[in-house]
Amino acid sequence: MAVKIITPYVYDNEIAEHKDKFWDLDIYYEKDTAGIGSDLMYQKMWNQFPEHDIFILHADMHPFKDGWWEEMLTYVDKYPEAGMLGLLLLYPLQNNNYEHYIQCAGGKFTDGKPDHFGSGLIVENKSQFKEDLELDDGRYTTVREVAWTTFGGCYLRRSFLNTVGDFSPEYEWTYNRDVDYCLKAREAGEHIYQIPVRLLHHESRDNKRIKDQSKADMESRNLQTLLAKWANSKFYKTLDKEIKSG
Repeated sequence: MAVKIITPYVYDNEIAEHKDKFWDLDIYYEKDTAGIGSDLMYQKMWNQFPEHDIFILHADMHPFKDGWWEEMLTYVDKYPEAGMLGLLLLYPLQNNNYEHYIQCAGGKFTDGKPDHFGSGLIVENKSQFKEDLELDDGRYTTVREVAWTTFGGCYLRRSFLNTVGDFSPEYEWTYNRDVDYCLKAREAGEHIYQIPVRLLHHESRDNKRIKDQSKADMESRNLQTLLAKWANSKFYKTLDKEIKSG
């Protein structure tokens, strides 16, 4: 099936750079003029292409190396049982050995809350919100099945989208809708894989810049909604299973 790349955005001045970085790809851009948030923009955009698989590319992502798109498609073909495939997202920051810090290598649960394999850095000021940061030092070189993954730098088969449908309406603005969506997909028998194809990700630059107290309150309520719905489910557990072959 043909695939459509979608990139919602907030700030006009950053799209020229994005188009330059991804000059060889046919990307559909749409501005979030109504302020509905990234999640509902993905939904709005993927529903415009009902005959396509979807790749969600954030406006603050850049290629890690040439050929990444073709490399990803080989995994899509090799693992048809995976309805969703997440890429290995790296911060643009490196340590003294020129190893990138990992932003997301799939989703997990820590102390009962959604978390990432990786994360923990704020790029703007290079501060940490996790004590231990993970490096791209070879630890995520295999295909892995995970409980959930972030809706960015990810391939969604149309069959996967058709199975789950739209986002659940009880969530507000953004954050945790993607976790809920992935858990609903797994409950319906779908599989979510992480693949070792890399993209650079600044991480939620748009969302963070437009976040105010009201949106922070929405994020908090979303977490409570997620917990009420899934906390006692068998799907609300970390999954990190290596997949040996396609």
